[in-house]
Amino acid sequence: MLSKCANPLCSMPFQYLRDGKVFQVELDESGQLCPPGLSLRKPSRTERFWLCGPCSVRFTLAFDRGKGIEVRALRAQGSAA
Repeated sequence: MLSKCANPLCSMPFQYLRDGKVFQVELDESGQLCPPGLSLRKPSRTERFWLCGPCSVRFTLAFDRGKGIEVRALRAQGSAA
């Protein structure tokens, strides 16, 4: 169950789906990520993570095999030249 923002530096409690962004990750029995449509491994569990509204504007979540779920800064939008 989602209880707070996935950003470890944020303590915003989860209250509404309309505020922020939910991420769903499918893992196999060994805890490895099952890429959608690219793997023959069948997911054994689904985990969900939530970034609050302010964090979802600045960050995204990424899966690192050695570290698990990581909070990463979003790339800056293209600027006018």
